[in-house]
Amino acid sequence: MAADNPDPRIHLRSDADVVGLFGASLRQYAVYTLLPDGTVSSWNPGAERMTGVAAADVIGRNISMFYTPQQIAEGVPEHLLQRTAELGTSSEEGWRLRQDGTIFWAHVSTTALHSETGELRGFARITRDETETHNRLERSLRQFRDLFALTPVAIGLFNRYGYVLDSNEALCSLLGYQPDDVHGAHVSKFVHSDEPQRASVLAGYATGEPPDVPSTQEWSLVTVDGARVYCSVHMARSTAATGHPFWLIAFENVTERHHHAEELRNWAIHDEVTGLPNRAGVPPLLAVPDPERLAVFYCDVNKFRRINESLGHGAGDELLGALGRRLRATLPDGWSAARFAGDEFVIVCPDAEAAGGIERAATLVDQLFRTTVPLRGEYVDVSASIGVASCSDGIAVDDLVRLASAADLHYKGPKAGSIALASAELIESVGLQLHLEGELRDALANDALHLEYQPIVGADGDVVSCEALVRWWHPERGLLSPGVFLPVAEQGGLMRELDRWVLRRALTEAAQWPVSHNGFPVSVSVNLSELLPGESELVDDLTALVRDTGITWERIVLEIVETALIDLPESVLKRMRELAGRGVRFAVDDFGTGYSSLGRLKEIPAEIIKVDRRFVADVATDKWDHALVKAIVDITHAAGGRCIGEGVETLEQLETLSAIGVTAYQGWLFAHAMPSAELCTLIRNGVSVPMRG
Repeated sequence: MAADNPDPRIHLRSDADVVGLFGASLRQYAVYTLLPDGTVSSWNPGAERMTGVAAADVIGRNISMFYTPQQIAEGVPEHLLQRTAELGTSSEEGWRLRQDGTIFWAHVSTTALHSETGELRGFARITRDETETHNRLERSLRQFRDLFALTPVAIGLFNRYGYVLDSNEALCSLLGYQPDDVHGAHVSKFVHSDEPQRASVLAGYATGEPPDVPSTQEWSLVTVDGARVYCSVHMARSTAATGHPFWLIAFENVTERHHHAEELRNWAIHDEVTGLPNRAGVPPLLAVPDPERLAVFYCDVNKFRRINESLGHGAGDELLGALGRRLRATLPDGWSAARFAGDEFVIVCPDAEAAGGIERAATLVDQLFRTTVPLRGEYVDVSASIGVASCSDGIAVDDLVRLASAADLHYKGPKAGSIALASAELIESVGLQLHLEGELRDALANDALHLEYQPIVGADGDVVSCEALVRWWHPERGLLSPGVFLPVAEQGGLMRELDRWVLRRALTEAAQWPVSHNGFPVSVSVNLSELLPGESELVDDLTALVRDTGITWERIVLEIVETALIDLPESVLKRMRELAGRGVRFAVDDFGTGYSSLGRLKEIPAEIIKVDRRFVADVATDKWDHALVKAIVDITHAAGGRCIGEGVETLEQLETLSAIGVTAYQGWLFAHAMPSAELCTLIRNGVSVPMRG
C-alpha cells in the first residue's frame, strides 16, 4: 500500500541517512530536504544550530524564509531549484538569514531526488557556513581592490570574449574615458585600427581562446579623442570563483619611449647633413606600386673634391646641405631623393612614363643639380654626372641603384656632367663583373692565386731584386691577366685584401731564395695598390711577417705609384720613416706619369725611382724622352738614390740608359716573369747582360 501511494514527504530519520546520500560526515553541516515546491520536509540538528530555527518551526514552511528580501524579489530560491531539477545537482554561494536577523555566507549543494519512475520527489541539501572564509577573502579582495584602484599602472580585467569586467582609474585616465564607458566595452574599442596585432588579438577573443600563458606584447591603443597611445601590454590568465577564465591585463604607457625609438630609427636611415634618407633609407624608396615604370638616377656632384680642398670640408657640407634643401623643395610630387655616399645622390622617379619618358626625366634631374650656391663669399657653379637605370630595360628593382651607379662611373671622364643610360651591354658587363668578383673572393680565401717574379738586374748581371706580380689561373677561363682582374678587385673593394695576400706570399717565398751568384741577398719588391705604405695596419702586418718568415727588413722593397704620393698624411709619412729606419726601402713606381711635385718627393723616404716604361720605350730615339730620363736620373743621384729603368726590351734602350747613369734594369731583354722555383736558378747563375762593347 505504501509502495502504491508513496508519501510525498521525504523524511531523513538521522544524519546517517544523509551520510548515505552525500558520502561524508556531515554533523557540522545543515542537512535537510525539500519538497519539489521548496517546502522543508526534514531538518537536522546542524541546520538548527546554523540558522537558530528548530525543526518544528521550519518543517512545512518554504525554504525562502532564509533568503534576503532582494533575493526573494529576484526569484533566486525558485531559480536554484529549477536549475537543480534540470541538471540533477547544483552548487551556489550567497548570503542567508538566521532567525535573529543576522546573515551568514552559505555554500549550498543541492541534489534532485527522483522516484523509480523518474518523478521529481524533492531535493536534498547540504549547507556549509563559510562566513569566516568569505570574510577573509573579502578582506583580501578589498585590499586588492584598494591597490587596484590606487596603482598608477593602467589595469583591466577582461573576460574570455574580450569584454571589460573591471578597470581601474589609471586605465580610464590613460584612455580618457569615464568608468561607465569602459565597463562592459569590448577590447576592439581600445585597440588602434592601425595596430598590426589587432586582427590576431580580436581573433583570439572572438573564439574565446585568447593567450592562456603569461605574455608581454606591445599594442597601440586609441584614446577617446582619437590619439594613439603605445603600451607595453602584460597579460596573465586567471580563473574566477565561477570557474570561468578571465584575463588581467596591465598597460604600461611607452609612447614617449616609442617616439624616441622612432626618432633613432629615422636618424639611422637619414643623413644629418642633407636631411635626406641615407644609403640605408634607399630600399623603402624603391617600393613603388608599379615597379615596371620605376627609374633611378645616380648623381655624382662634379669637382666636389676641389671645393673641399679649396674652401674646406665645412664648405663641402654646406654645399651638400644646400643641394638637399633644393631637392626637397623642387622634386616633383611622388619623387624622392637620398644622399647615397659622399657627394653622390640617388633620385627615384616612381613613374618615368608619367614624367614624359626617361630622357625628359633625366633632363629634369640634370636641371635640379645645375645651380649656383654661395659658399664662404664665393659663388660656386654646381652640376652632376648622372647615370640612369630603369625597370623598363628589364632590370630588377634591387639592381637599379647599382647599375645606375655603374652607368655613371662608366661614362665619367670626358663626358663628366653628361647623362648615361645603363645599356644592355653595360648590364651584361656588370653581371660578369659581379660573378668574377665573387670568384676572386673565393680565390683569395682559398689561396688560389699565385705569384711570378720579374728580376731587376744590375749592370754586372747580378739579380738585385725581383718584383712580385700576381697571377690568377681561373678554373674555366685559364690565365687571367692583371688587366682583367685588378679592375674587378678595385670595383669590388678587394684591393686591400689583395695587397695583403701578395705581401704575405711574396715575403714567405722570398725568405727561401738563395743569395745571388755574387753572394748578395736578393730583395723582393711589392707594389702597394690600396694599402698606404706607412699605415698602422701595414706596419703590424710587416712586423708579423718578418717574425714568422725570418726575412730581414733590408730585403723588403715597397713600391708606391707616384699618384699615391699626393695625399699622404703626415702620420703615414712618419711611419714610413720608422720603417725606413728598420731597413725597409721605398720605391716610386711609374715616375714621371703623376702630378707630385719635387718638394713632395723630397718629403718621403724613397731611395729608388723607377722610370716609367713610356719614357724608356723611345729613350734612344726621342730627344724629349732622353732629356726627361736624364733629368730624373740626375735628380735621383743628387739625392743619394738610384734609378731603375722599366720595360727594357732592346739593346739600344739598355745602352742609352746605362750611358745616362741608370744602373739597374727590368724588362724582357733580361727575363720574363717566372715562378719562384725557376727564379731561384736564375738568382744562382745570374743574367747575361747583352752589352756591346
